[in-house]
Amino acid sequence: MMEIGTTLHVRCVDNTLQRDILSVGRIYEVTKVHARDGYYEIGGLGRFSQSRFEPLSPDCQDEIA
Repeated sequence: MMEIGTTLHVRCVDNTLQRDILSVGRIYEVTKVHARDGYYEIGGLGRFSQSRFEPLSPDCQDEIA
């Protein structure tokens, strides 16, 4: 569960059937977590299965730009 005021960033590890929207290795900002349904909402792109992404730890901030 995300804490209020924190930003979750995830790296795409699977873009199967979503190549026109997602890029493997790219970092995305999560705008909403649908934990019960297993989805991340990515701002401006839609909802995607959490299995397509790996969460980045807070100490990876230098990778986010």
